[in-house]
Amino acid sequence: MTSALCRLALLATCLLMTCGSSCLAQVLTVPQLLEQQPSWQKFADEGRKLPVEGRYQSRAADSFRMERIDLIFRHPSTIRLPDRIQKRQRIEVVGNLAREGSRLIFSVVRMQVRDTDEEQLRKRAAEPEWQSPEKQLELAAEFVSRAEFYNDDILRQEIAALRTSAITARKKMMRGDAAALRQLLHQGEQLSVNPALLLQIRYELALADSAQKNFDAESLLAIVRTLPGWDARSTSCPDSLKTGFLRDPVAIYAATPESDRKHLHRLLYIRVRLATLRSALKPDGSNGIALSRIAREELPSEVASAAELEDSEIQWHLTQVSRIDRQELIRISQLMETLQRQPEARQLRERWLSEQQKRFGTDSLAGQLRTADEFLFVAEQWQDQAARDRGVQLLKQAWELAATESPTDVASIGDRLRTLGWENFRGGWMTTDQITQLPKDDVQLAIREGRVVRGMTAEQVTKTLGRPQSISRLGNRRLLREFWNYEDAGLVIRLQRNLQRPEDAMTVDDVARTR
Repeated sequence: MTSALCRLALLATCLLMTCGSSCLAQVLTVPQLLEQQPSWQKFADEGRKLPVEGRYQSRAADSFRMERIDLIFRHPSTIRLPDRIQKRQRIEVVGNLAREGSRLIFSVVRMQVRDTDEEQLRKRAAEPEWQSPEKQLELAAEFVSRAEFYNDDILRQEIAALRTSAITARKKMMRGDAAALRQLLHQGEQLSVNPALLLQIRYELALADSAQKNFDAESLLAIVRTLPGWDARSTSCPDSLKTGFLRDPVAIYAATPESDRKHLHRLLYIRVRLATLRSALKPDGSNGIALSRIAREELPSEVASAAELEDSEIQWHLTQVSRIDRQELIRISQLMETLQRQPEARQLRERWLSEQQKRFGTDSLAGQLRTADEFLFVAEQWQDQAARDRGVQLLKQAWELAATESPTDVASIGDRLRTLGWENFRGGWMTTDQITQLPKDDVQLAIREGRVVRGMTAEQVTKTLGRPQSISRLGNRRLLREFWNYEDAGLVIRLQRNLQRPEDAMTVDDVARTR
């Protein structure tokens, strides 16, 4: 039992010695050495060998200094610094801390000069084992603490370039994957990669999001609105970029100089904004005009798309025509006319009148009058001659029907026709213009105007001018003539009748004026 315990104790001692040896073999960076500064005197007293790595700063005859540490590194004459050593090159030394007078120095026994940090980073990044994007990001992270400790912008740029290369490679693998691109964007923002690359990721993320069926419109627009030039409404985009964007928006972006990518950002905004507007369109299209106004305001170049949204609501109004009253008809017609959609406004009114005609009918007197009212309302409101003609036609039909079905309504219907410019003439209805266009010797027109013309019968003359002051007669076996004298009117009217045709009436043959 005792021998076994001894063996265990011996093994433990060996392990401790091995650990201590390996710990001493670990190279200390300057930051690590500074952390142990309270133990420097102890290390000097023990003569402990320390491997240290840092950046070369300057030198003297037999010594040199490293950046960011107030310690002289003394070396024997057998050790020489290269003549062309430059600042920021890394130096790895082995030696011990020793007292020199009142201060501690580092006594160098072995020294090796290495590449600068950025040179080391580039060389390692070129090795096969570091070619994957994940490995490149891991390698870049390894050098971050050095860049921060030395406040080294050159190394920061090298780290950023490596990260940018890694994120670019990952982006290519994630094309069209919105979730993966969103994570990559977050990672890129945290790693402060090239801003142009972040813009490209946002651009591709917006494209991927807009391709999904149920995308978050507000979130998507928020992404696009971070891209410079998205709101450049008046900027003219080259046709080559428009064509490339339609063909492959990702490929054209990569091939376009950064200075011209603002055009692609605008094209993307147009695509996304139209997608959000179309997604907001109600299934029946009843909010299309409001959406089209937004499109015209924000996307003045997209005239056809705005008209398409507008047309959705116009078509909806046309399907609702049977449910609207006169005031709603006025409102919607005015809306369409304001939008320069006069043909659709006319179509709306025509459909509305057709629906009113179906509703009230034209077979009954009441239906004819009610339908005529609607046609005449449209005629007056929009100066629609076709509607006016149809309204008058229905009133004429109602006047004829009222003569047998409702004689008390005949006069009122006639009055309405007269207010519309029609006159009852020869048992029918004619406009004033039609009547005045009749020949002046037209008997009925002459009677209407109080004139006497050839062809009038004696009865018609009496009805027009009254009885004459005197009548004289001349005749033979074939012809009888009468001369009616209207002294007050200064007229002598000659009438005649063929005695050989008893059925002929006495008619006016001539009218002469006496003054």
